[in-house]
Amino acid sequence: MPEKPDQNEGLTKAHNSREFLNYFGREKKLQLWFAEKRTRLTSAIFPPALKLGLVPDTISYVGISLLAGVILYFVRKPWLAAIFLLCHIVCDGLDGAYARNTGKASQSGAFTDLVCDQFGMVVVAMLAIFHHLVEPLVGALYVTLYLIVVVFGVIINVMGLKARITITSKYFLYIIYGVWAFTNHNYFYELMAFFSVIMAIEVIVGYVRLKGGIRKKFDTVVRFSEEDVYSSKLNYAVNVLVPIMVLALILVWGNWIPIRAILSRPDAVLSWERQAQIIDPDEPVEILGFGAASDKFLLLLRRENEKIEVRRIDPIKNGQIPESFEAPAYIQPCFRTLPVYDNVLLVADNSTRLLMGLDIEESFRTRKAVTTLTLPLGYLRVTAMNTAKWEGRTVWLAANYLYTRKTYIIDPELAIRKGYILGGLITYYINGGFPSGLEVAGDTVVELNKSPLNSILYVASLKKLVSGRDLLSASYSSFDPPEPDAIGPVRKGDDIVMLTPRGLIYKLDQKSLPK
Repeated sequence: MPEKPDQNEGLTKAHNSREFLNYFGREKKLQLWFAEKRTRLTSAIFPPALKLGLVPDTISYVGISLLAGVILYFVRKPWLAAIFLLCHIVCDGLDGAYARNTGKASQSGAFTDLVCDQFGMVVVAMLAIFHHLVEPLVGALYVTLYLIVVVFGVIINVMGLKARITITSKYFLYIIYGVWAFTNHNYFYELMAFFSVIMAIEVIVGYVRLKGGIRKKFDTVVRFSEEDVYSSKLNYAVNVLVPIMVLALILVWGNWIPIRAILSRPDAVLSWERQAQIIDPDEPVEILGFGAASDKFLLLLRRENEKIEVRRIDPIKNGQIPESFEAPAYIQPCFRTLPVYDNVLLVADNSTRLLMGLDIEESFRTRKAVTTLTLPLGYLRVTAMNTAKWEGRTVWLAANYLYTRKTYIIDPELAIRKGYILGGLITYYINGGFPSGLEVAGDTVVELNKSPLNSILYVASLKKLVSGRDLLSASYSSFDPPEPDAIGPVRKGDDIVMLTPRGLIYKLDQKSLPK
């Protein structure tokens, strides 16, 4: 029978060894103290494992295996996944304690521990992204910054540099998942966004400190001689400015149209005519969408009880009780103008990433939403949409946000047949980057562009737009909406109509638009 190693000897060896394969910074002494206490407290449970001949890496691998339970039950049985995650955390704490207690601590084992440790964070974060608990961009940014900080921390410790950075937010991430698992309250976005900001600062500071530490330890003391042309302050400034200028040129060149849109000012002043108040300002509803069909207005509303309702209002008989039907409560519309296609109300839902078609007459008859169409939005972030006539057929115009800056002209029949919006793509034009509303009358496009600094309606020829010119260059007129936060534009007869969030209608005679 192998002789059991002396416990104190194992502790001393582990404590004296240079444990640099970790990412701890200023709190390293605290972590070592905690590790030693953990080793002593758990020493009683290790003899059976030692008799079986288990090595510390086995505990690490068991910890990774437990993550399979987290993956399988993450949304199926969150409470069970949370238990698997807790067991993973326990294994993460035991492998190092077991190595120190048995005198088997090693740098290769520390490397295994480090990899298994971070794997848990990656699994939980990626599952949160996959199951739509957090926006993909925020989740990916969090994971990327976290791993960069870890890598920087390990490099600093391996090289014995004095620079210290650290951020151990993974346990907060685990807690947030536990909160969601047992209470269904989702705080992933808030936590990941908060720590992403902190870690972004840590990455910048860490890079500067790490580079300075590496230069001081490994490079020559004097980088340049006094006669060296590279030693002047002017040259130093040039070397700093060159990458900054390259970055600035790429950003400006790649965002020239949105920058122009942000700085634009309207070139015409048109008088909007105030019309009826179709929603009582005191009614506790939020206007989510606005459209028109058969000389009546369509409103998508969220009531005080969080229920979603579609309401049809006759502006001529505004005193009558309007028709309405209940829509799915999960709807989060991507755009606030409601196009109608062949008696079907089109609503793009941000929660399901689907373009939904609701049969208008059947829905009002049954007082419940009757869905006749669902098309995946894919990677598109459509923020304005409408129907129009193009080359003798009815088409959809779907304006995508800043990412592609394209307003797509879609053949709806082909899109429905292929099963996705861009499957019916005919052509496209470049919009202003911030499309928020869209109306087409013949060859005339009226597109509302809401940039961070202004809201402007642009009027342009659709033929000129699809010939290759962008909205700002092709527009022959631009003017202000009646109010900066007005919803629309919507065409009703010969009028361009917009709705304020307070439920007030404004109209503009289409004939008054500049030619």
